[in-house]
Amino acid sequence: MKELLKYHLYIIGFSLIIGFAIYLNWQLPPNLDEARAYTIARYLTPFEIFTISKTEGHPFLWYYVLMPFAKLHLFYPYPLYALNLTFILIAVYLFYKHATLPTYLKYFITLSIPFLKLYNSFARCYSLTIMLSFILFYLYKNRHTKQILYLSIILLLANTSSVGFFIASSLGVMFIFESIFHKKYKKETKELLMIILMGLIEFILILLQFYGYNKKIPQSTPHFGSLTENLNSAYFPLNIYILIIIYIATFLIFIKKRNFAPFFFLLLSSMQLTFLLTTIHQGGLHHYYFYYIFLICAYWITPNLNTKQLIPLIILSFSLIFNTSMHYKYNDRTYLADLKNSAVKINQIFKDKPQEIIIFEDFNGNIIQPYLSKNITLLNQTATPFNSLKGLEEFLYFIYVPIKKKDIINKVQKNPHMLLFNTCGHKTLYHYQIVFNLKYRLNKQYCLYDIKVN
Repeated sequence: MKELLKYHLYIIGFSLIIGFAIYLNWQLPPNLDEARAYTIARYLTPFEIFTISKTEGHPFLWYYVLMPFAKLHLFYPYPLYALNLTFILIAVYLFYKHATLPTYLKYFITLSIPFLKLYNSFARCYSLTIMLSFILFYLYKNRHTKQILYLSIILLLANTSSVGFFIASSLGVMFIFESIFHKKYKKETKELLMIILMGLIEFILILLQFYGYNKKIPQSTPHFGSLTENLNSAYFPLNIYILIIIYIATFLIFIKKRNFAPFFFLLLSSMQLTFLLTTIHQGGLHHYYFYYIFLICAYWITPNLNTKQLIPLIILSFSLIFNTSMHYKYNDRTYLADLKNSAVKINQIFKDKPQEIIIFEDFNGNIIQPYLSKNITLLNQTATPFNSLKGLEEFLYFIYVPIKKKDIINKVQKNPHMLLFNTCGHKTLYHYQIVFNLKYRLNKQYCLYDIKVN
């Protein structure tokens, strides 16, 4: 019993995180982002993944990690969920064991919505980002004695996600500055060349993935809300103004303690994320909560903090226990289940018979694609195979480019047996050249239609 009490944080924390992950994902198909990453890893080659990063906006590492499971395609989606949860559990273990924060604060952080209901169940690259980040902050005090390992993980972290790049670049800049200007950490020429070489490797990787963007493909998603509105939702019952006060208070604490490393890490990371969210990509809750992750990591590497100095993080962590924002995936369970059941029904109808099916909703196409048998070819609104490099690159056409009847007409004329997957009764192209006739009702929500060209 004494041993169990000694490890109560690990037992209770792990049980809660695993329990909520199972509860939130129980018999729930992956959503758009989860399924899309899996499809990319399943159908594209390692080289093609470098190509699609230009339109996808995510670096290669998550797809490469997924690739062995996706290529085997066994028991989908459970390997996807298990891999994500494993990364979060490793991160949490390192945090519990090595972060110099009081136990009650670690409980608050565990119970906060990002760890209890988001990153543990949302199977995306952000779990890999958090794990590698926490490994780096565990290694931080030994960064100059284990510099090859430290820099290697920085390089990997930079290729997990945009926020991973922000964390990695902030730590990398700080490491280079220390290596050149700090007397205690000043490096010899040979060591400096090695650090420069690691930076050059990362530069080449970024260049290979993101240089040469196809201007015919939309570059960013539209903004449907302001950063203020999004942060107010993410950090409820607090708001953006309280979050700014928490950040300012934290900066003042670091300055007063003359601990400039966490100060500059927090400043550099949060500035880069703010630039992303205000100019390029609106992002989602999984992006906004990285302001919280940055704060946790900054406090992690700040030694000898008393309770007063921890108040900003305590307030934020405790408040996020009562946040109710993160329900977007679980609340979509009926919608996701209907799409999965539609794909299963399609497989049953056609069995081993080849069949082409066109779909206008790329969001839905990403979700059903992993469930379809090999004999079913899913086509996007430009009549391109959904699982091809071109089809995956064209994902943003759904938002920006009107459906072109000409592409569909040409495709139907070549293959008159092609069907349309669409919402039952929702006839979007009832124009003079194209007519839809109900062929199969898959469930209450979705149907397959004949496409006739007049």
